[in-house]
Amino acid sequence: MKKINKIFVPFVVVLTDFIFVILTFFLSFLFRYGKDIPEINFKPFKQSVFALAFIYILAFALVGLFQRRFRSHWEVFRKALIGLCLGTLFSFVFFYIFRVKLSKFPSGVFLIVVPTGTILIFLINVIIFRVSGLLKTHLIVIGENKTDNIVINRSRLETYQIDNIQDILLYKDIDEVVICDHIQDDSQLNLLIFLLNKLRINVSFSPGLYAELLSSNIEKENSLRFLATSLGRKSDHEEFFIRLLDIFGTLFLLFLTFFPMLVFGLLIKLTSKGPVFYKQQRAGKDGKIFNLYKFRTMVVNAEENTGPVLTSQKDRRVTPLGHFLRKTRIDELPQIFNVLRGQMSLVGPRPERLYFLKLHKALRGIRLAVKPGITGLAQVQNAYDLKPKHKIKYDYLYIQKRSLLLNCYILLKTVGVVLTMKGW
Repeated sequence: MKKINKIFVPFVVVLTDFIFVILTFFLSFLFRYGKDIPEINFKPFKQSVFALAFIYILAFALVGLFQRRFRSHWEVFRKALIGLCLGTLFSFVFFYIFRVKLSKFPSGVFLIVVPTGTILIFLINVIIFRVSGLLKTHLIVIGENKTDNIVINRSRLETYQIDNIQDILLYKDIDEVVICDHIQDDSQLNLLIFLLNKLRINVSFSPGLYAELLSSNIEKENSLRFLATSLGRKSDHEEFFIRLLDIFGTLFLLFLTFFPMLVFGLLIKLTSKGPVFYKQQRAGKDGKIFNLYKFRTMVVNAEENTGPVLTSQKDRRVTPLGHFLRKTRIDELPQIFNVLRGQMSLVGPRPERLYFLKLHKALRGIRLAVKPGITGLAQVQNAYDLKPKHKIKYDYLYIQKRSLLLNCYILLKTVGVVLTMKGW
């Protein structure tokens, strides 16, 4: 009986959406004119109401609103919004074709139809899919899940536990994979990468496996890099909002700091010989090389005799003004231009120098799965000059838990770190 019901769900959704599109237009007229809707404007709607509803149903079908399963509320909302926008575009074409007969239809009503319809269609479709059990996430756990923080007990989560990576081939329509067992060799890793590339699903490791992966007998750097990209990928809407935060955050930061940056640039020029800005190649997402910009805080040719070394608190190469710039993190401000160009994010693992990237294996692989950041979890939790073995713990934790809310939390903590001048 339940299976038969699921088969008929798309038909129920089509019929319900047809009715709700008509309801949306009627409510939009009420919002536009109140109770006294002019007959001259309402008549074209009555003449075209069923054609309009059919146009929107066609648009919903084109964007996939009538599929048999949704993995999240966001997916339903996104398809409803896109469907309403596409349906509105089709409707404008319809009214243009029949402009002689329907010329009095108020085009301003469509400005109300899109937001109102998105909310109504989203709510009714979510109710239908939840009642029918078709709003759920399919999750595969490889190995035994012994910790609650790996697989969170979420509602609408259908979990399948398997023992071997090869068993993924037995399942279809999978959204997420959690690996709680060892990857033994290259063949298992390559199979996992093939499946991830083909199925485009989210993957995460249990924390204990990461260190083992770094020290295992798997030697293919390209494979690890591809796997890292899969692990760092979030849902489309999460990535969209994180990027939106980067853009608006950096524009706001640029507005606040533009004049102070001019002042400090002038002070750097007056107090020490050399350029105002320091440019250096760093490794970005997936190991892509880019030029990172900072205010110069050291003397010119600081590494000419020492070679690449980690900076310490009492580094003699740092200028007197440079100590202040580092302590207040002002030296990092020029990196907002790297963020605007999409090379960095406001929050993420700090971009590493190529020399240290080759020297420490822990700084490669999964740590390069996301864009580097101006600030990060390691920077707000501990000292400025963390060693690689300590950095990697915070960086991997961030990559696993990365989200819009976590980025906002780290940014707020960064404000406190800067104001109190901690960590240097």
